[in-house]
Amino acid sequence: MKKIFIYFLPVILFSALVCQVQAQNGLLRYAQQKAAESNYYEAATGYAKAYNKKATYKAAKGAAEGFTYLRDYQQSHNWWKKVVDFSDASNEDWLSYIAAANQAGERDAVFAALDSLNGKGSSAIQNLNLDSLKHWYGTKANAGVIGVDGVNTSSADFGFTKDSKGNIYFSSDRGGKSDRNKKGIRIVKSYKYYNKESDWTGRDFLGIYRMDDSGEIEPLTIPVPNVFHATDPFALQESPVIFYTVTRDIRESGSYEVNSEVYFSRMDEEGQMIDFNGLSINAPLEYGISNPFVDEKNKRLYFSSDMDGGLGGFDLYYMQYNDDFEFQAPVNLGNKINTSGHESAPYIKGGKLYFASDGHLGLGGLDLFETNISGNGFSGLKNLGVPYNSPQDDFGFFITSDNKTILSSNRPESKGWDDIFEVETLYKDFQALILGCNGEQLTGTFEVNLMEGADRSIVDVKQDGKGKLQASIAPEEDLELVIKKEGYFTIHDKELSTKGLKDASLEKTYQMVRIPYNTTAYVDLVFYNLDDSSIREDAEASLDKVAELLKSYSFLNIAVRSHTDSRASDAYNEALSERRADAVRDYLGKYGIARSRIEAEWFGEKEPANDCGDGVPCPENKHQVNRRTELLLLAFPEEGKAYNLPPEMADLDLCDISNVQLPVELPTIYFGFDKATLDGEDMMALERVALLLREMLQRRLEIKGHTDNRGSDAYNQKLSEKRALVVKKYLEDKGIASDRMVYEFFGKEKPVNDCGDKPCTPSMHQLNRRTELSLPKLNKNWSKKEE
Repeated sequence: MKKIFIYFLPVILFSALVCQVQAQNGLLRYAQQKAAESNYYEAATGYAKAYNKKATYKAAKGAAEGFTYLRDYQQSHNWWKKVVDFSDASNEDWLSYIAAANQAGERDAVFAALDSLNGKGSSAIQNLNLDSLKHWYGTKANAGVIGVDGVNTSSADFGFTKDSKGNIYFSSDRGGKSDRNKKGIRIVKSYKYYNKESDWTGRDFLGIYRMDDSGEIEPLTIPVPNVFHATDPFALQESPVIFYTVTRDIRESGSYEVNSEVYFSRMDEEGQMIDFNGLSINAPLEYGISNPFVDEKNKRLYFSSDMDGGLGGFDLYYMQYNDDFEFQAPVNLGNKINTSGHESAPYIKGGKLYFASDGHLGLGGLDLFETNISGNGFSGLKNLGVPYNSPQDDFGFFITSDNKTILSSNRPESKGWDDIFEVETLYKDFQALILGCNGEQLTGTFEVNLMEGADRSIVDVKQDGKGKLQASIAPEEDLELVIKKEGYFTIHDKELSTKGLKDASLEKTYQMVRIPYNTTAYVDLVFYNLDDSSIREDAEASLDKVAELLKSYSFLNIAVRSHTDSRASDAYNEALSERRADAVRDYLGKYGIARSRIEAEWFGEKEPANDCGDGVPCPENKHQVNRRTELLLLAFPEEGKAYNLPPEMADLDLCDISNVQLPVELPTIYFGFDKATLDGEDMMALERVALLLREMLQRRLEIKGHTDNRGSDAYNQKLSEKRALVVKKYLEDKGIASDRMVYEFFGKEKPVNDCGDKPCTPSMHQLNRRTELSLPKLNKNWSKKEE
């Protein structure tokens, strides 16, 4: 894999971009010119535009190579896919396509392409190690670690860093045994060496080795005089500089203890150290300094030391430096990191500090830990667990540019004392599909927050713009997922977990529902006496109910719309309707309902419920229905606000807008003996029904007429029909479409009180003379708080 990603692609990149091509159109010539100028963005864009004008192999390949150079992996994959659809595509094009598919995370495409090259491209695949992709992706999670090829020996090999040219540096004592006076206590444990005979180990001195891109390994010559051991290389990326740890032979009389020091050297073009500089705080006869790591972005040198003032053993410190590598005083990382034991091998990547410790709770020996960097502090210390850690020593954490995790360990799998290992893929593949109400994949960008573990570490999530999310998630962890999109309810899944998950992937499908802004969830009416704005006793129950709903559900606001009859002047009625709206607001205020949740409007006599306008003679009961305030409870009233799905609605299908609406108790209309006419109270009751149907357009109404048992069956059938139709006609006059209402009539077939075999009182007969109203498919009751 390394060869294709590091060495093969650069060889083929832009091979076609700089050649002279005859008879090119203007776009192709422009793209080629930009490629020659190393302006790969313009080159890739130019080739893409040329392809859109005329789909040619040359234009597709130019765009593919350009986006590959830009490390735009998704675009690179898309364009290489176009390239291999041409008959002109070569084996090299197919290999580039496989590499692009792999970088874009398209595993199925990788396997399919590898299969298609079986036979004709098998030698090329083997030479580039592409066939190892199948083995890599096929390896089950939690498989452990594997030794890094070509590095490990029967000696001690540990530490790993890369310079900007791709050279690998590591530490080893592979020189073999010798007769020199070795200073052999393990360097990764104490960094102290003595001139005592009893400390002889029979092993050679530790040295720094470099492996180039051909796999050839050679020792580096350390320019510092009288060096016993040299180890812990760390190569900078922005400067040809390498930091390292040494232990020098300091000759003095008597027994003495020599501690390690940190030096840095500049490197020449051949990769040799050409000078050396020691830290000003080096004091080899007083304390040790080791494990240099350089945070080039923030200009900090991190290291491990047992200097005075620490918390015990070796602690982690940092020193700021300037462009001339002049260092400030050391700063201890504090007791969240350092313990009474040893902390070593600091490494920073992706906003996290990784280090080794035998002082924090671990599996045994040195363990690897991670913590989040928060300014100059740290949070969420976590043992990396198995297989990063073992019962033996685990240290030397490093993440390569292609996101391979490297560590050093003397675990049983080691060939020698220590080996350098690559962590096999431990993470599960998390895939989520986001669908809309009609089952379509939602396009566009989502705001996604995926957190794992007790410390709620943020996991990087990739999006394809077509409703698919992908991430790598840790095994044996609980997760929490939040998905947001403007205009939609937030998805919040707290039940995700990889604990006990045997499969290599965790797949989920979510439905994302548009927020039904300003949807009427409940309606009611209150009525007033003539020329009066005070709340009548018969209105209090309605307002009490509304107030309780507003208190229970924060996602509801109320629209208050007040009216008058036509008597008195327009100006007077305008002011009267305002007073009526204020009276409702004041009444709700007694329940603690904030005025900001009440939208009050007043219309005077401008919107009568009937035709009783100025100068029109009307009975009092018709004037009464005009003296009213409409109460509309609006769900999700703030347009554009990102609402969370209310817990009361968690089990409801909100793609059906009727499930947003609260259950409403519809009235029953009662009639006098042998009558089918409406009185004033009936009209007021039906005004509420008309308001509900006007505000909830998806609702339908069932109307069922009945009679008492007096009279013949045929007569009562006709009478019950008249009672159903008088209600239907009233609502039609209020603008309710006839096809939204269905009516039935039953005569005396379905009485409330059976008055056939036993005598009934007048009031019992009255209950039988009725028209019942109902809404088909009544809402599931999410208003449990009012029970």
